[in-house]
Amino acid sequence: MKYVAALLCAMSLSLSPVQAKLPDKVMDLSLTELRYALDTKEFTAQQLVEACLQRIAKHDKQGLAVHAVISLNDQALAQAKAFDMHNDGHNPPLAGIPFLVKDNINSKGLATTGGCLALSDNIPDKNAFALQLLLDQGAILLGKTNLSELAASYGRLGYSSVGGQTVNPYNQLRDASGSSSGSAVATALRFAPFALGTDTSASIRAPASTTGTVGLRPSLGLISRSGVIPLSLTADTVGVITKDVPDQAVVLDVLNQADPADAATLNLPRQAGVFEQAIKHASLQGKRIGVVTNFDHANAEIDALKQQAMQRLKDKGAVLVELKLPEIFNDLWSVVLGPVGDAEFTPQMNAYLSTLPPSSPHNYSEFMQLLRQRTHAGTYLINPGRYQALQAAATTTLTDGAQYIDILSNVIPGLRRMYQDLMDGKNLDALFFATMRCPPSVISTKSDPTYKCSAPDPYTPSYMASALGVPEISLPSGRDSQNLPIGMSFMGRFGQDPALLGLAQAFMQ
Repeated sequence: MKYVAALLCAMSLSLSPVQAKLPDKVMDLSLTELRYALDTKEFTAQQLVEACLQRIAKHDKQGLAVHAVISLNDQALAQAKAFDMHNDGHNPPLAGIPFLVKDNINSKGLATTGGCLALSDNIPDKNAFALQLLLDQGAILLGKTNLSELAASYGRLGYSSVGGQTVNPYNQLRDASGSSSGSAVATALRFAPFALGTDTSASIRAPASTTGTVGLRPSLGLISRSGVIPLSLTADTVGVITKDVPDQAVVLDVLNQADPADAATLNLPRQAGVFEQAIKHASLQGKRIGVVTNFDHANAEIDALKQQAMQRLKDKGAVLVELKLPEIFNDLWSVVLGPVGDAEFTPQMNAYLSTLPPSSPHNYSEFMQLLRQRTHAGTYLINPGRYQALQAAATTTLTDGAQYIDILSNVIPGLRRMYQDLMDGKNLDALFFATMRCPPSVISTKSDPTYKCSAPDPYTPSYMASALGVPEISLPSGRDSQNLPIGMSFMGRFGQDPALLGLAQAFMQ
């Protein structure tokens, strides 16, 4: 903590009753450093929340105009002041620290829209389980982040009819992928120290890759999904976007709790403090890393950055094993995730809607009726592709269909056995690959001739962890010639998220 003390001393901050404006450098402090500063009263939670709000005001709707934030919690400053009044210097890890949450995660008293006009009046009477765990620590909810509408992009990544188009802060012609675009951009710009997102097929990892942040899709069941607008519960996860790996550990140790309302969380072994412990003595020495080659040659700059990352792994003592995975891993969208998502969305959305307060639609028919009424009344028009998919879903309830049952009963278990056999047979600690096959794509309403991508689907690598239910973490690994961040991924074994985080920390050190 010597750096923190020196930084604050150099800034000449005092504990006077007047709330001095915090310098921008404070926003680069880690969660552990922020904890120290708050506990020692080097600055207050009120100052920290004000600093976050000032950054949002400067760059969200003006300045860079990234459109990362949909709404703000008007009680955040009051909650920060309350923390300051009772701050005895002995607080939980996240007490007094502001954060943001993707707007498909229920927040009591604050609208949860999913970016969709039909849910603009949806003010839940209960927080999502994961959000409540953070609030129970004393963390301060700053607001809700923009996303691809209802967490599905349909050609307009990071666009919603409530929040508009999230823009990549590193290049205004490019998107920040999706669907947790707002959470990633907000973290990159230090609107808050961290943000929650969700990931079904790439939605934490890809936005992290495009914004130079760290994004973990956890093992299915590590973090509760109850109180989250569903897309496909076979693959839906909640996760965290941070600026570095140690911050991931702090938040994950809080979220690592079983939830009786989410059966997927009930069978994973859990241990307090396991993530922070995993990164304390992180090392790649002697670790066997399978380098996946299936997704190469779609963009020369990404291939070059991958080669640099491989050299870095070797320099840190890792043993690299080049792998070409079976052909089925090249087509997991059409084989697994696409048909499962088509089958699950409507019935699972119906179940979610049935829990909402009186001001909200209570079934899919009411939802679509309200959406049609509001589509042309909102600030932004709904993405036509998303609207067509929602219309088609109204006539789709296939969870008793033969294809869906076969995928859940045979295809996914078979894939998981294949993956386990591969990892065991080659004695691998993790797989390694570029998170995305191509750089961030051009915003649909803009043009950029510098974008290069020969892959029909840049997200193919991300479908592996989604179909298998295993953890994957995307890490900042350089920038391309257009100043756009590029991420590399480690993918681990089911339930071994702490070990994966340890590898990530060793890579980033």
